[in-house]
Amino acid sequence: MRLNSPLALLPTLLACALACAPEAATTTDQPTSSTTSDTTSDTTSTSPTTTDDATTGAPTTTGDTTSETTGAPADYCWGLDADAPQPFLELYDHQGDPLGDGVTLPLECGVQGLWMFGLYPKFGGWDPMADWVTFTLTVDVEGFDINPAGHFFSGDVSYYVGCEELDGGVPGVVPVLPPDELADLAMVDGLTANVHVELAAGGQTLTFDATMPLSAPTELTQEGCTLGG
Repeated sequence: MRLNSPLALLPTLLACALACAPEAATTTDQPTSSTTSDTTSDTTSTSPTTTDDATTGAPTTTGDTTSETTGAPADYCWGLDADAPQPFLELYDHQGDPLGDGVTLPLECGVQGLWMFGLYPKFGGWDPMADWVTFTLTVDVEGFDINPAGHFFSGDVSYYVGCEELDGGVPGVVPVLPPDELADLAMVDGLTANVHVELAAGGQTLTFDATMPLSAPTELTQEGCTLGG
């Protein structure tokens, strides 16, 4: 047999082809699979992040802008009902009894150590968009209209309607403070006070008017009023 015969070389050629073919196929498939996986993974992970940021960011920005622009608190306290169907103003004494014509207005010792005739309001029907509202008072008592403005008491009283704890001050009461010139508070006991109260309420003015006898008995005033009541 001749060694250089084509038939003798055929098994050798077939073995070489079979050994080389798998290596070529593996090299071609590997990069294609890796590229597709990386592209899909990057696209999927980026999309939710962008959506979450846009969704979360929009309400936060709107909320901050509204708060900074209006200064509106989340809730109101101390007698303010912003959701009442119509604006109203009512006043009570420190025992919760409604005030009005002929109802006695009692003297009391405030927690700041000051005598006062306290007016405790309930009001609402509008949103003040702030933590404070202002009551304007004029109180006249015949013979004792002796404050610098010529009244028993007069002026603007800032009233807190927020729900945070105050650092100082007395929430929940609009005080009528007797004039400093009145040496003996018992002198007004039984006298009549003409009380006029105004409160700006969303474009209109709420008013309270009543003629009320004052109660300032000697046995009370002689006890004195000290800090803490």
